[in-house]
Amino acid sequence: MSPLIPLYAQIDESALEAMASRGIVRRARTDAANVRFESMGAEEIVCKIEGATVRLDDKGLAKARCSCPAATTCRHKIAVVLALRTLAGEQQAASAVEIDWLARLSTFDRKTLQSAVGKTGLREAMRLLALAEATTVEAGKLTLKVMLRLNSEDIEVAIPAQGDFTSVVSGLPERRRLASHAAAILAARGHFGLEAITFDEAEAVADQKEFVPDALLLTAMQDAVRRAYAQGFAFPSRALEERLMLLAVSSRAEAMPRLSASLRRIAEGLEQRRSRNVNHDAVELLREIAFAHALLHAMSQTRDDGRLRRLAGTVRAEYEPVGDVDLIGLGATLFETMTGAAGVTAHFIEPTTGRRFTASLARGTTHDTRFDPRAAYRTQAVWGKTLAELSSAAYRLSGAHASSTGRLSLSQASRADAIQPFRPNRELVTAWAQDRNGQLADLTYMSWPILADYLGRCFAPSLDRPLLSAQPVILVPSRIAPVTFDDLTQRLRWPLMDVSGAWISLTLDHDDEGRGLGASRIAALEAAIGDGDNKRPFAIVAIARPEGGKIILEPIALWGETQMSLDFPDRILRQSTDVVSRIMAGLRRRVAQFAPPPPADVTMRQTTQLLQAGIDALISFAEAGLHGSARERLLAPLAKTYQLASLPPLAQLLLRTIESSESDISPTALAAAQGVFTLQSFTSRLQVWT
Repeated sequence: MSPLIPLYAQIDESALEAMASRGIVRRARTDAANVRFESMGAEEIVCKIEGATVRLDDKGLAKARCSCPAATTCRHKIAVVLALRTLAGEQQAASAVEIDWLARLSTFDRKTLQSAVGKTGLREAMRLLALAEATTVEAGKLTLKVMLRLNSEDIEVAIPAQGDFTSVVSGLPERRRLASHAAAILAARGHFGLEAITFDEAEAVADQKEFVPDALLLTAMQDAVRRAYAQGFAFPSRALEERLMLLAVSSRAEAMPRLSASLRRIAEGLEQRRSRNVNHDAVELLREIAFAHALLHAMSQTRDDGRLRRLAGTVRAEYEPVGDVDLIGLGATLFETMTGAAGVTAHFIEPTTGRRFTASLARGTTHDTRFDPRAAYRTQAVWGKTLAELSSAAYRLSGAHASSTGRLSLSQASRADAIQPFRPNRELVTAWAQDRNGQLADLTYMSWPILADYLGRCFAPSLDRPLLSAQPVILVPSRIAPVTFDDLTQRLRWPLMDVSGAWISLTLDHDDEGRGLGASRIAALEAAIGDGDNKRPFAIVAIARPEGGKIILEPIALWGETQMSLDFPDRILRQSTDVVSRIMAGLRRRVAQFAPPPPADVTMRQTTQLLQAGIDALISFAEAGLHGSARERLLAPLAKTYQLASLPPLAQLLLRTIESSESDISPTALAAAQGVFTLQSFTSRLQVWT
C-alpha cells in the first residue's frame, strides 16, 4: 500500500468543503465510484476519472494536479480523496481517538508560524484577525473548522489533526492562503485559551529603525514588475503571479507595505486576466503596474530618509487607538460593487478637528445572500447602537480605533455614549462655511470656486501618499434649480448656485430599467424636491470623487426642516419601473430656464480622449508582446498627436519608448504610462460655470 494513502485518507468532508463547496463535495461523492487507480507508488498516486488525470504527491491536496481546466480545487481531486478514504477503510480514516486540539495548536507557535509565512505574513494574519467581526471554531472528528467573518466575506479554513502548516486547507486563491491560514490558527489558539502571539512595541520600533531599502530586493521587484507589463498582458502565467506574491510577502518587504500591497494587486489582476474573469480591468492593471514601477524607481533614487519612509509607507496595524472622539453623523449611503459585494457606509465628522470617519457594514453577496444592507442599517448593533441612529446623531465614541484613512473599527470594545439627535439649522451650517479658518472649513462650502480648488488639491496625485478615493462635503447653495436629465452624460443633473452666481451640478446615475440604487435615489430625490409645495433644503451632503477626468458630486443627504437620506427615506417609496420611467420622462421635458446649462468643455473633453488613447495604445502594445512593429503602428502616431496637442512631455516619453533598446522597452513604456495616468489625475476637476 502506498504510504501516501494515509495522508489523504485523513482528510474529512469538513476540510473538503472548506477547499471547494458543499455542492462540489456532494457531486464528487457520486463520482468517487468511477475513480480508476493507474499507479500507487511511494512518491505519487495517479488515477483517472471521466477523462481527467489526477496526480497526488506528498505536498498535499492543495498542490495536487488535475488535467481538467478548473482553476480551483475540482471535483476530480475530491472524488479521488473520497475513493482513497474508502480504500483505506472509513473506520481507519475517521478514528474514534479523541484529538487533543490544545496540544495540536500549541505546535503552531510564533517561531513555526513566522517560519511558514514570514514576518510580513504573520503581521497580515494578525490584521485579518483584528478585522474579523466574529470567529467560530468547530471541532470535527479529524478537522478543526475555523470561520473568520470579515466585512466583505467569510474566510473558512480547515486545520487537520496531523501535518505541518502546509496541511492546512481552504478554498482561497493561493496568493491569500498563507496569511489567512495563519489567521485561522491564531483564532483557534485563542479559542482554546492559548497565549496570543503578538509583536511588542519595542520590536516594532526596532523594525522601524532598521528600515533600509534592500537594493537587491528592489531590483528583483523591478524586474518582476517589468515582466508583468512585458508578458502579463500577452502571456499571463501562474509562475509570474507566484513570483510577485513571493516578493510581496517576503520578510524583507514588510518595511515597504505600499510596494507589498501593490505587488499583491498586480498578481491579482494578472490572475483575473489569465482566468478571463469578467471583473478584470486592463486599465487598472496597467495603472497599478505603472504606479509600482514609479514607486520602485523613486525609492531606488531617493536618499532623503523622510521621503523614503513616506514612499515605503508606514508599518502599522490596520486600526490604531484614537481615544474618545466626539462625532456628528453626516448621513449614510448604500453601495454595490462589480464583484457582488454590497453594504452601507455611514459618514461622520469630528467637529473639533475636522477629521472625517466612516463605518461600514458589508458582505460579499455571492457568499452571504442573507445579508440585507438596508435591514442591517436599521437593526444591526454597532457600538451598542444602529447606524440608523448614529448617522444622524451627535455622540461620543469611547475607546475608538480607526485606520489611517478614517475607517472606524466595529469592535464591541468601543461604545457610543451621550447620544443626541443632530438637527442642523441654516445658521449653524452657514457659520461653518463662513469661518474659513475654522476646523470645518474644508467640509462646508458656499463658494464653488473655493470648493473646486479644495477638491483639486484633495485628489492631486502624489507618490508620497496614497490617493484619496472619495471625500464628503456639505454644500450651502443660494439657489437650487430643478433636477434635469443630461443627454450628453446620460445622468441626472441637479444644478446649484453659490453666493456669487457660480453654478455646479450634482449628478445621479440611473438605468433605463428603473432598478438598482440609482432608481431608488431618483425616486427619493423627486419625492423630496419635485413637488413645488415642498421646502427646498438649505444644505446638501454630497460625496466627491474623481471619475474619467472629472470630479463628480453625488448627493447622499438633504438638510432642511428635517434630515433626509436618499438611500433611507423616512417613507417607503414605491419601487417600480413605471415610477422611474414617469420621473425620467418629466425630467427630459424640462427646459434649462432655471439654470444655465454647463458649457461644453471641448478642450477638456479632447484632452481626456487623447489621454485615454494613450492608455489604450500602451495596453495594445503590451498585448502585442512589445513587438517592434507595434511601436511604429501604435506609439509613433500617438507621439505626433501629443506634440501637435501641446503635450510635449508625453510625446517625449513615447519617443523614448519608440527609440529604446529591447532591454529598456518595458521601463520606458511604463514611464510613459505613469505620465499619462498622472496627467489624467491632474486634469480631474470640478466643473464650475457662470
